[in-house]
Amino acid sequence: MPDKQTRLLPATRDKACKICRTAYRYPEKGSAATRFHCEACAALPAAFRKVLNRMSMRIDALERKSNP
Repeated sequence: MPDKQTRLLPATRDKACKICRTAYRYPEKGSAATRFHCEACAALPAAFRKVLNRMSMRIDALERKSNP
């Protein structure tokens, strides 16, 4: 009987965390990182992530306004 071949993950991409803007690879086997958050931010409680995500988006908007 032939050996089973492991199924490869979809294309791994370098991403930036929506909260802390840290670069990370997604998907990686065994990593807790999600599509939008790095491993460190994904470990935070959902309520904290929600608030930090909103704050990050607001900071981005203010930076775009101040730098035309």
